[in-house]
Amino acid sequence: MMAWPRLAFGNLRANRRRTGITLMSLVVGVAGLVFLWAFIDGINAQMINNMTGYVTGDLKIHKRGFHDEQEMNIAIPQQWNLPQAVMETEGVAAAAPRLTGHALASLAEQSRAIQLMGVDPVLEKTVTRLHRSVVAGRYLRSGNEIVLGTGAARALETGLGDELVLVVQASDGSIGADRFTVVGLFETGVKRIDGRLAQIPLEAAQSLYAFRGRVTEVAARVDDPDQLKSVIARLQSHLQTRQVEVLGWPEQMPSLVQMVDFHNAVTYIVIFVVFVVAAAGIVNTILMSVMERGREFGVMMAVGTSGSRIVQLVLLETLLLALVGYALGLALGLAVTAYFANYGLDFTAYIKAMDTMPGLSGIVYPTTSPDRWLIIGAVVIVVALLAALIPAWIASRQTPLEAMDAHRSATNRLRRIHTEVTSNRTFVIFAQMALRSVFRNPRRSLITASATAFGLAAYLFLYGFADGFFEQMIRNSTQQLSGHVQVMAKGHDADLSPQLRIDDAAQQLTTLAEQPTVQAAAPRIVLKGMVANPKTSLPMELVGVAPNREQQVTDLTRYMVEGQYVQAGGDGIVIGRKLADDLDARLEDKLVVTVLQAGGDLASGAYPIRGIYRTGSDLFDSEYVFVSIVQARKLVGFAPDQASRIVLRLQDRTQSTRLAERLNRELADTPLVAQDWETLLPVVVQMIEMSQIDFYLILSVVFVVVAIGVMNTMVMSVMERTRELGVMLALGTQGSQLVLTILFEALFLSLIGMVGGALLGVLIVAWLARDGIDLSAIAGSFETIPGITDKVYPVLILDHVWLPSLLLFLCSVLVALYPALRAARLDPVEAIRHG
Repeated sequence: MMAWPRLAFGNLRANRRRTGITLMSLVVGVAGLVFLWAFIDGINAQMINNMTGYVTGDLKIHKRGFHDEQEMNIAIPQQWNLPQAVMETEGVAAAAPRLTGHALASLAEQSRAIQLMGVDPVLEKTVTRLHRSVVAGRYLRSGNEIVLGTGAARALETGLGDELVLVVQASDGSIGADRFTVVGLFETGVKRIDGRLAQIPLEAAQSLYAFRGRVTEVAARVDDPDQLKSVIARLQSHLQTRQVEVLGWPEQMPSLVQMVDFHNAVTYIVIFVVFVVAAAGIVNTILMSVMERGREFGVMMAVGTSGSRIVQLVLLETLLLALVGYALGLALGLAVTAYFANYGLDFTAYIKAMDTMPGLSGIVYPTTSPDRWLIIGAVVIVVALLAALIPAWIASRQTPLEAMDAHRSATNRLRRIHTEVTSNRTFVIFAQMALRSVFRNPRRSLITASATAFGLAAYLFLYGFADGFFEQMIRNSTQQLSGHVQVMAKGHDADLSPQLRIDDAAQQLTTLAEQPTVQAAAPRIVLKGMVANPKTSLPMELVGVAPNREQQVTDLTRYMVEGQYVQAGGDGIVIGRKLADDLDARLEDKLVVTVLQAGGDLASGAYPIRGIYRTGSDLFDSEYVFVSIVQARKLVGFAPDQASRIVLRLQDRTQSTRLAERLNRELADTPLVAQDWETLLPVVVQMIEMSQIDFYLILSVVFVVVAIGVMNTMVMSVMERTRELGVMLALGTQGSQLVLTILFEALFLSLIGMVGGALLGVLIVAWLARDGIDLSAIAGSFETIPGITDKVYPVLILDHVWLPSLLLFLCSVLVALYPALRAARLDPVEAIRHG
């Protein structure tokens, strides 16, 4: 039994080139899989770590009902002494009381809705690390002090020492207001935190919200995050006599869980394709290495080796190759992952896109785990063994005489090739001989061409999926809200100040509608404010629309799920499904809308809900309230001819940038400016750009895996023909003639592979584009991504695929140059002996 492993090792050592080529396919495939999986896991781990570390803690304890209802009067009494009870529970490292709510912060003419947290300055430091991110001033101490993120500070145009006015809805339903001095600015690198969060001392928050010593929650940090569920179970048992609920971060932040689920879903699609591509490269290389050993197996059978022993020998050799290749590939993948885990992948250029990914900052650090390695190892080994089994079994079924006859017939063919090559030295004859060689050994040709075909098809599918994903985001986002171009007063996009308006809106509307590329135009009033019921208040953006014109520009009416869209003479509002759920509001319920007027005063009005829409985007469905433009003008104090913006829909979306540039030249001497959808929707644009970077990184790894697989198969197809090439040289074929023949053969095989791969890839994309890729099982994970629904329709864009396709083709041809040149320098006697 020990003789067979020694023989297997001997065979691998005897043909180091074949062994090295096969190992390269294994190593590159494994390393690519390890790194890609670590990259996606790093994104997910960072989002979780940042959100729990900066804001939420690992778990929270609320009075029962607060999490679902978000009502300020569902509070924890001071006499419960809940923080102390939480700290006494095994597994809890720290606990801190809090009061959380929303507020409208204003300074002079600037206002912004923020999430406000009242915290104990000492205890909060033991639960979260936000205090470590203070970049100007200091953290909280006591009194009417406030720290806020740099993003919120820029929007409010505030700095250290300024006094902000905070307006809230108190727990008793009254309006609470007070002044707070800015003592610190923090910067976490997470846009969602830096732009929306502010903290004040707990006692000041209790006074502002009329809480009289109560708190809304107790946040806690656990000793071991992996034991979170068991700690929650112990807390529930320990606190069962009190009317509280204990929630881990997954229950607190479903949007984060959805985003992690989305990443995992995309990961499984991409990893599956990469698995298939890597497996195809491994299969092709091993098939080639086994099938080119027919004469060797024939000789072994001639000296008495049974067919079953040959199969066992091949499988043992393949197992040894797979184990060594997996070990080397794992080492390479872990080395690359460790490098980027130390230095990070820099995505700071796409920081605006992070707003759609809760907790993600500009630097991504890959992370990996042993369970990923085991899955990759198991797949690689099984695929390698299956790839070797079939050709080994076929070889074992041959008789020694059949193998020798095949060798003799091959020698006769080589004599005919030599005669034709040496009698006619034109390029045409070399091409003819190469083409004849391709069809003379169909199995080898099929394996070699399939490497290119399969790789290109997989590449086209991934590109089609990515481009379909991006196109859907753009189309839905512009049709639901922004239109293609908007005209507004300069600076209105930054702070939505009511003082920044268009005074001659009717005339501007007429002029813009007459532009040759404009399909429709509509006026709007856009304001920041708060929407509230007697129990809860939330930040929102109020949009006043002229219904008849607006429906020609955007198609929100298609997304109405209850009631009806805004009516021209109506007196109600239309809100998103998510906002309605957060407010526990239904049709005909009245909500109070509060906005800042042009003079700096607050204005509010009570409006019944006439309609509820659902786009599927959590970002959209929770932030916008629509009213008729007449109501909006009355609320903010605008004249009948005034508007905030004019929204345009174009006949061709790709002309948006060109139209905006032309309009800006015409409006140069006015206080107005035109912006295309790319400027209006920076989150969408940068989400696309960042996703493209993700996909390009993934596609680059896939390309390397595909290219290496193609190259290895092509090299193997040439180098395993050493004896054949030696015979040709012995018959008098010149080295240059041999090089031309091999290059033409590689050219034909590459063309066949490219045509086959292109047809297969186009058919796959066309088939999936007809009905879409149904991701409804994880539809909830799309709610934080603007413009995405539960079906993705792949689309192929020629500009995106021609370059990688050309590079793959060139790799397939040029890679044959090295073994061709090497074959031309062979000594015929040594080549025949080696073969």
